[in-house]
Order: sequence, then C-alpha cells, then structure tokens
Amino acid sequence: MNDVVLEKIYALKEALNNDPRVIDLLKKEKAMEESEEVMVLSYRYSRAQDDYSDALKHYKEDSDEIKMYQRKLFEAKQILDAHPLVREYLKAYQEVRLMYEKIESVIILPFSSKVKCEEKK
Repeated sequence: MNDVVLEKIYALKEALNNDPRVIDLLKKEKAMEESEEVMVLSYRYSRAQDDYSDALKHYKEDSDEIKMYQRKLFEAKQILDAHPLVREYLKAYQEVRLMYEKIESVIILPFSSKVKCEEKK
C-alpha cells in the first residue's frame, strides 16, 4: 500500500509541476528576479525595513521618528508592489496559492484532524 500511495504522491507532484498556473508563476518570478528595476525597488524596501528596525531600537513606538520610518517603509513597499512585474507575479502567486489551499483542504486536512482527535484521547 505504501508504494501505491508514494506513486500517487509523485504523480500529484508531477501534475503540479506541469500545471499551467505553476509554470506561469515560475516564468513571472524569473522575469521579476531578472529585472534591475525590481531589484532596485526591492533593495530600497529592504533598506527601509532595516532603517525601521534600527529606529525601533532607539525611539519609542509612538514617536515622530518611528512614524517617519513607518511612512518610508510603507511607501517603499507600495512602490515595489506597484511595479508591473511584481503585480503580475503576485496575481499568479495568488492563483497558485488558492490551488494549494484547495489541495490542502481536500487531501491533507481530513487526515490531520483525525490525528489531532486521536492525540486528545
């Protein structure tokens, strides 16, 4: 029985790897990662995260300085997310994520709830 289950798991993995939504996501991810514009925006966002994190070490959370760093972080994230390649990637990611959630709810969750029930006994 384990061999049959293992074969089915590999078949599912293969089907997922060949799913047009996953292929599209990987293409969009590659395009996004190869874009110099996206790299610069991502770097700016990362720097804004670091600056905000460092500021939290020196200022109170409700201080004007923290609010300024929060604003810069928010703006950097907004600009990054507005880039067309990032938007296309996020849309494709959403489709794949929903597919995986459906698989989880149909295949995995029924078994995990049984395990939890048995553990409580």
